[in-house]
Amino acid sequence: MELRVDIKQEFEQNGFLILQEAFADREIARLSDEVDEIVQGRAAYLPAQEIIYEPETDPPRVRNAFRMHLNNNVFLEAAKHPPLIAVVQEILGNRIRLYGSQVFAKPAQVGTQVPRHQDMPYWPFEPFELVSAWIALDDSNVENGCVRYVAGSHKLGMLPHVPSGVAGNSLGLVDDPRIAALPEHPVEVRRGSCILHHCLTVHRSEANKSPTPRRGLIFVYMSDRVRLTDPSRLKGPANFPVVAE
Repeated sequence: MELRVDIKQEFEQNGFLILQEAFADREIARLSDEVDEIVQGRAAYLPAQEIIYEPETDPPRVRNAFRMHLNNNVFLEAAKHPPLIAVVQEILGNRIRLYGSQVFAKPAQVGTQVPRHQDMPYWPFEPFELVSAWIALDDSNVENGCVRYVAGSHKLGMLPHVPSGVAGNSLGLVDDPRIAALPEHPVEVRRGSCILHHCLTVHRSEANKSPTPRRGLIFVYMSDRVRLTDPSRLKGPANFPVVAE
């Protein structure tokens, strides 16, 4: 993967950035295998409370998993992936900490939609200097529910949200004409590619009604300036390992 000279400018303009083929085939295969252990219910290291299932599936199908990096070093080491970290540092500065890791499994035919939202309303941090890296473990396209980003929406600040009723994505954005006026981009990427997005960028995804899964692995990075503002809202331990100096 080659670094582009306009990385920071593009990210600041759109609120998201596509990194094609950020991981080599063997690297993404290792991560894919580890995520399959979770999806297939064989990851004994992951506490039950860190897994959410798709509603009304029999047998149960994994929808989300959280904080894998605190329980399996494969994920922690992947979060330090040098080509990815180099881009994150261009955006956030040199010293980077890892807030979270997540799996969005989006299983074939039953994967449910993710409502339109920003990430920041979920998180008790300031300032808003967090970036999520969405890593494609499968080819992600319109048919299987690729992520859709609203370009420039991060410039609007933190917007009102209400309960969505969706397990694993409990908040949804209140209708706002400013969002409706901005372009939404369905971002299709190949396996091994990565999408970086700002913590205030509005995004969503459709249900997966296709015969192919759309697994995404997410790492959430934060600058060294970010501080925890309300420990009572924090899910999981206040353990944010440094992944780059």
